[in-house]
Amino acid sequence: MGIHYTYKAQKGERSLKRQKKQMDRQRRSRNRKILKQQQETNNNTLVLNPNETLTLDMLTDPTRRK
Repeated sequence: MGIHYTYKAQKGERSLKRQKKQMDRQRRSRNRKILKQQQETNNNTLVLNPNETLTLDMLTDPTRRK
């Protein structure tokens, strides 16, 4: 009979645990999304000096992109 009393008494504690777990998942998801967006913007940019002429070698050379 004691099990029933403790189960109902811990309802708030259990709901707080579930809420914390959900917030952690959402936070991790947001962080992954932000990191993915940052990586996509970093990979797509090619910075050139305004005085340089753009050549095909600059676009195709994988060592130059870094």
